[in-house]
Amino acid sequence: MTARLRLSAIALVSALAAAAPAQAGKLYKWVDADGNVTYSQQRPPGQQAEAIRLRSATLSAEGAQEKLDNLTGKASEQQKDREFAQNSATAKQERSERLANNCKIARENMRILKNSSRIQDKDAEGQPYFLDEAGIQAKIAQTQQQIDDNCNP
Repeated sequence: MTARLRLSAIALVSALAAAAPAQAGKLYKWVDADGNVTYSQQRPPGQQAEAIRLRSATLSAEGAQEKLDNLTGKASEQQKDREFAQNSATAKQERSERLANNCKIARENMRILKNSSRIQDKDAEGQPYFLDEAGIQAKIAQTQQQIDDNCNP
């Protein structure tokens, strides 16, 4: 079937469907001896035809508005879901990067604590002082906890 004939058939079906939307009637389709496709509301005499049932598509203005509102609401919810998923993925990626950075810092601090003989810290007033052995062990335990929290979440 040529594109022009196909377009004509589609136009005919559309016109027939629009002309009688309130009644859900039948439409018949058949191919003649020359290969032309024909649509009609009446069965051709003495020829095989395919019956096509048309559905009623009548809606009141209020019904149409209600359907539109429902579809708009669904689309809005789907958009919110997509945004939430995107934000969740972004937040998850940012958290992962932050943990990786904290892990790197904690591991470097542990290396310094274990390889240095004198460790300096600051007191509450910001004055530097050297940690004694107990202070170093406390810092090592604190740093190990940071490694556990950030490197193996």
